[in-house]
Amino acid sequence: MSVIERVLNLQEYDCRIRDMEKELKDIPARKEREQSRLEAHKKELAQAEQQLKAAQAEVKKIEIEVESHREKTRKLRQQQFEIKTNKEFKAIETEIATVQGEIAKTEEVELLLMLDVEAARAEVETKRKALAQEDATVNNDVEAWAERASRIQQELEGIRGKRQAAAVGIDPEWLANYERIFRRRDRALVPLEEGGVCGGCHMQMPPYVIHDARKRTSIVTCGFCGRMVY
Repeated sequence: MSVIERVLNLQEYDCRIRDMEKELKDIPARKEREQSRLEAHKKELAQAEQQLKAAQAEVKKIEIEVESHREKTRKLRQQQFEIKTNKEFKAIETEIATVQGEIAKTEEVELLLMLDVEAARAEVETKRKALAQEDATVNNDVEAWAERASRIQQELEGIRGKRQAAAVGIDPEWLANYERIFRRRDRALVPLEEGGVCGGCHMQMPPYVIHDARKRTSIVTCGFCGRMVY
């Protein structure tokens, strides 16, 4: 196996390792995005529950107001048994009618508020179902990412071992140049494409570079991107 073939073989391992390490590094961020979606649903449910409590509180206030009016009516009825003149009786009757009118108006408001309560309760139920579904989805996704991370870690251990073995037979000068370039490029060793174009940056190579690269006996680099070419 030529030195070019050895370096290409090494580069294949390094590309796979880099891709897998990147995916492994991205997994926590993906889990965090999953949790953020779940938190958004929890927040929506909390808001819906707060709106339901507010609507129920308004109904309670109205109920207290209605009961207050009814209590006033009962007291006025009691007073009618104690009065002695027809004029006083009619005055109390008029007052009772006024209070009953207030009760009717208040009950109309109460009815509308109760509709609001039912709507708020339905919204809470909808949000709870959505949260339950999202919770199941997130848990499944997080579990899947955890399993994926475990598989990647196992695969990485195997590939790193193969990479280490592949690097042993490479000339130290070639290996040092390759590793230096690979740290800052997607690939360190690229072919000359048709017409003598660098396979990395796609710039036209001078004739002497093309000639040296085709011999495959020495390290030849692109004068534009610094990659090794063959």
